[in-house]
Amino acid sequence: MKRFLMILTLIGFTATTVQSQDRVRERDLVGTTWKMVFDLDEEADGAFERVILNAVDGLLDEIDIYFEFHDDNEMTVWAGAFGDEEEEEDGEWYINGRGQLFLDDTDHVDADDNVWMRDGDRLIPFERKRGRLVRKDEVYLKRVRK
Repeated sequence: MKRFLMILTLIGFTATTVQSQDRVRERDLVGTTWKMVFDLDEEADGAFERVILNAVDGLLDEIDIYFEFHDDNEMTVWAGAFGDEEEEEDGEWYINGRGQLFLDDTDHVDADDNVWMRDGDRLIPFERKRGRLVRKDEVYLKRVRK
């Protein structure tokens, strides 16, 4: 019986540790810069869709969007495309009690009430569908500067 309880405790500790790796913490963000990356390769179902998405992916490679997170839940967003001068704007962010990051909409970024969770050195958006969070891998934020 003791062995069984010890195994259950170990499983519970491991599950908690795995879940906590997905939490976003303020110290993960403040003073860091993140780049928005578009990855549409996984979205194509057929040959025609792959051709279209490759063309769109080439255009998205010319778009640069960076987020710099500051104290007091403020952020700076830089957006530039096709070699034009980058535009800068301010926004806000917050982390709820579950360690989920929320970004406010800005002129260049429509957050769509997405929840962002950490996956290593990436922030992955999750969309609410039918009361559940669904991972969206076609776009993510990758830390470029700490």
